[in-house]
Amino acid sequence: MLACKKTNKYLTLSLLLLLSFWSCAASSRGFTIDHIESYYDDESIQVDGNLTLNLTDDVRKALSKSIPLQVNMEFVLRRVRNYVWDKEVAIWTVPIAIHYKPVTDEYVVSRPDLLNQQESFGSQRAALERLGAFKQLNLPLEHPLIQGKKYVLEARIKLDLGKLPAMMRPLAYFSSSWHLNSKWTEWPLKH
Repeated sequence: MLACKKTNKYLTLSLLLLLSFWSCAASSRGFTIDHIESYYDDESIQVDGNLTLNLTDDVRKALSKSIPLQVNMEFVLRRVRNYVWDKEVAIWTVPIAIHYKPVTDEYVVSRPDLLNQQESFGSQRAALERLGAFKQLNLPLEHPLIQGKKYVLEARIKLDLGKLPAMMRPLAYFSSSWHLNSKWTEWPLKH
């Protein structure tokens, strides 16, 4: 009986250590939105932000083998209401692409807010850092916002598995290492 209690204690301790190691490894991969600032005028919302894009080994390896990746920034504008659910005012999806050119040995980031829509980098790390930093990303408004009302901008970023080459999609859909996305985060909208 005493040996069983001792074994259970060591087994529990081992499981706790394994779980803490696994959670640290899981937190070091994936996408996070570090900071977003958004301003609006009558025609559009301008967004500045910083993202952290930690790729898994499978995704990093695929990118280095010239498999293009598309990441989507998703935004939802909501008008805050006191006694009922917030009202959804607008939705935007901003595609961001990154791919490797082996002939020139450079990574290319394509995004709507970049000068000439794309930039090239000598390393994957530099390309991912640039992909995660944006200034004055323009989100057009169909209608002017109501003066005096409070608005929030929700945002998330996710890897678009549907844009992968057809032969890779089944593997990506069923592999947890390809499901990279951030949580929805909420940011105040400034005038």
